[in-house]
Amino acid sequence: MPTPALSPQNPIAYFCAEFGFDTSIPIYAGGLGILAGDTIKQAADNGTPFIGIGLLYRGYGAIQSLTQDGMQIEHDNLFDPLSVGLEHVYVDNDPLFLKIHLTEVDVWVRVWKKTFNNNVVLYLLDTETDQNQLSERSITQILYSGTQEQQLKQQLILGIGGIKLLRELDVRPYLYHVNEGRPAFLHWQLIRMFMDTHGMNYQSARTLAIEKTVYTNHTLVAAGNQGYSMDLLKVFARYYAQKMGISTEQLLADGIDLDPEVFSITNYALNTSHRANGVSELHTKLSQGTWSRYDWVNVTNGVHLPTWQDQELHSQKDAPAALWNRHHQLKEDLARYVQSVTGYTYDHNRLVISWARRIAGYKQLPLLFRDLERLTQLIKNSKHPIQLLVSGKAHIGDTTGKHELQSIIKIFQNELSGHALFVPNYSIEVAQQLTRGSDVWLNTPEFGREASGTSGMKAISNGVLQCTVADGWAAEVDWSEVGWKLNHEDLSTSIYQTLEEEIVPLFYACNADGLPDRWITMMQKSIELSEKFSSKRMLDEYLHKLYQVNQ
Repeated sequence: MPTPALSPQNPIAYFCAEFGFDTSIPIYAGGLGILAGDTIKQAADNGTPFIGIGLLYRGYGAIQSLTQDGMQIEHDNLFDPLSVGLEHVYVDNDPLFLKIHLTEVDVWVRVWKKTFNNNVVLYLLDTETDQNQLSERSITQILYSGTQEQQLKQQLILGIGGIKLLRELDVRPYLYHVNEGRPAFLHWQLIRMFMDTHGMNYQSARTLAIEKTVYTNHTLVAAGNQGYSMDLLKVFARYYAQKMGISTEQLLADGIDLDPEVFSITNYALNTSHRANGVSELHTKLSQGTWSRYDWVNVTNGVHLPTWQDQELHSQKDAPAALWNRHHQLKEDLARYVQSVTGYTYDHNRLVISWARRIAGYKQLPLLFRDLERLTQLIKNSKHPIQLLVSGKAHIGDTTGKHELQSIIKIFQNELSGHALFVPNYSIEVAQQLTRGSDVWLNTPEFGREASGTSGMKAISNGVLQCTVADGWAAEVDWSEVGWKLNHEDLSTSIYQTLEEEIVPLFYACNADGLPDRWITMMQKSIELSEKFSSKRMLDEYLHKLYQVNQ
């Protein structure tokens, strides 16, 4: 069957469990969602035929706050979709509803959309509709929460409902892009659709579905490569297997890895796609070693520069004094912002170091505080003071992460008081402020576990210098005269030594005009480097390497 050319009638259908494109629409949890949001915005900028498919979560547990003793708690950020710019989807002047069969229950889904430039559209599926019982209405309310069964229902709604939506809209995708494994159940409906529309048997339809699908893996961390009880999967698969005229075991075979009692969503995504990509050169190499039977290509992540880069600062990148002045304005803006959300202020003339990302064990934030006496002396040096800013959320069910954060907040309240602040409720807005108004961006992942990371890309686009483990995207950069590479084998000591011997002296070394000229030169090189890590470059590589458009 000939493949049609990429066109508005035959776009890329990009499926993802979360999309982060607007602070006021809390349907993202972290880097995956921000990456998906940046991708769809870049497609809109380029005029690339592109449709996003996601879920409309309702903001339950989306706001982070801290108790007096520093424990993270969550509050709801319930919102009206219409008030944040989403629209109902209509077909023939009637609102569109989709019916999805889950075991013995039909679940109804209504559809919302966000329209970007050049007719690029994000569609969001929502079970919060009157046709459903309360138990079904709640399926899409909370992102990545609940029992295995509840999470599995979300994934089935996303994959099966997304294919049904495209058919209702008479959209025939050029390719289906499964961005991270959760949407991979789209294959159940895709195979059924090909069997119905092309008169194919199961095996032929399955082959065609694989030819039409590509997959992006975003992590080697176990939490991002879910496994489900095979007994649970059999309950949901039985109906779809019967419709295809095959056994339940045959339908689920692609999800079996080592343990026949566990359904691996990553294995299923790999076995039902004809090409996969990693999100940095190192991650792709490690993925190839982990899943060696598959066809891997590399597309290192990138960020949407119009969203993250201060354009006035970028326009001054070739004028050192003007660049430094704009940087100081952004530092002052950040100090005011932090005061507005925390009630505390600081002297923005200090060297401002920020650590901001999801609070998770492999991000290794506690290692910064291993030698607290040494860190305190360094930060509270009266001649060369440092201001430390930290922001990030632990997953709603991550008790360990919450206790890690609590212990750090206590350090901020005591030993580092006056020189360290926690900025709550990490979001697109908080990230924009921090990646523009900091001096140094600190990144401390366990080596080999940060698939890519993108916050540092946002920071360098604003001349914020990197102090980082060379993991993920950072492994692709020669950091000499641009930033600082940390020794991941002795990370705490490396952080302290790098600050004491290199970063602090360089920041406070000013010429006769009061400018830290070497620092500014490194800022200029960082801004130049950011072009290599833009979503424009990333989308171009998706088109040619993963989608193989015009090849």
